[in-house]
Amino acid sequence: MSLACVMQGGLGGGFRLRNGSLRQAALDLQTEELAGGGSRPGMVCGMLVVTGVDLLSSPSDRNRQEHHTNEFEYNELIIRRGQPFDMVIFLSRPYESSDHVTLELYIGNNPEVGKGTHVIIPVGQGGSGGWNAQVTKSSGNNLNLRVHTCPNAIIGKFQFTVRTHSEAGEFQLPFDPCNEIYILFNPWCPGEPGSRCWPRGHLCPSSLQFDHGVLDACLYILDRRGMPHGGRRDPISVCRVVSAMVNSLDDSGILIGNWSGNYSCGTNPSAWVGSVEILLSYLRNGRPVPYGQCWVFAGVTTTVLRCLGLATRTITNFNSAHDTDTSLTMDIYFDENMKPLEHLNHDSIW
Repeated sequence: MSLACVMQGGLGGGFRLRNGSLRQAALDLQTEELAGGGSRPGMVCGMLVVTGVDLLSSPSDRNRQEHHTNEFEYNELIIRRGQPFDMVIFLSRPYESSDHVTLELYIGNNPEVGKGTHVIIPVGQGGSGGWNAQVTKSSGNNLNLRVHTCPNAIIGKFQFTVRTHSEAGEFQLPFDPCNEIYILFNPWCPGEPGSRCWPRGHLCPSSLQFDHGVLDACLYILDRRGMPHGGRRDPISVCRVVSAMVNSLDDSGILIGNWSGNYSCGTNPSAWVGSVEILLSYLRNGRPVPYGQCWVFAGVTTTVLRCLGLATRTITNFNSAHDTDTSLTMDIYFDENMKPLEHLNHDSIW
């Protein structure tokens, strides 16, 4: 069936262009018109087709620079919530005031607007959950937008698409992995709940969290735990999940603890020189990595939280209390003769 027939068949109900070949055909028709060939019979004239999107996502682009994500070894767009970013949408014809353009972001298996996992942003109008997008420039077939993200947005990797609606019909840009958007916490944003501004050096004193693959490994940790996407807007909840997942007990977390002195089945905890190899191994194999002790757990936790956008540092202390019954106190039991009841005394101080 020719493109003209497909378009003719859609005249009655507002057809949608979803197929890549149709999209390319629309571009070919546009080129033919510009060359003086005119429209083919049956073509829906005036349809607003999105021929491409530039998310300004490379590390040297403005978005990555302004969002302090330019050091990540990724080419996808990585932004921090509560801060605007820019994009350029390429169209089949000039944008008109009667056209409707809507940006949509999805995360998770069953995206819902009410849960923040499906974000709908009509250009020029208020979007869902505090999002909005405005036209900053319209030149020829290019439409420049500034998108304002919600300070309380879910963190993670979103799929992105664009819908258009005009008198001639509707169009949806097919999902493209190159257009995926990572959204992180933002320690520079005054709108972050409970946030304060941190100098850049305090957030990123090392580059471990920027290596390619580490960001995906950090998000995989949340997935592996089964953390609902709706809970990933809360930094406290994310910290608790990462704290639980850094060791392998009960939940097949990142590292297997070993204090025996026998490390023949893995890596001596003293031999690790960074978190990257540990995190990438966990992402690649989906199994806990042998072995870790306190400083390894702390280093990995610091890297993961920094990668997700939370200002984090590792501390050293002299006495570490180990509370085994969640009483938040160090309990020692004695009999009537003040003799310790060793079978009850499980709390300890290292």
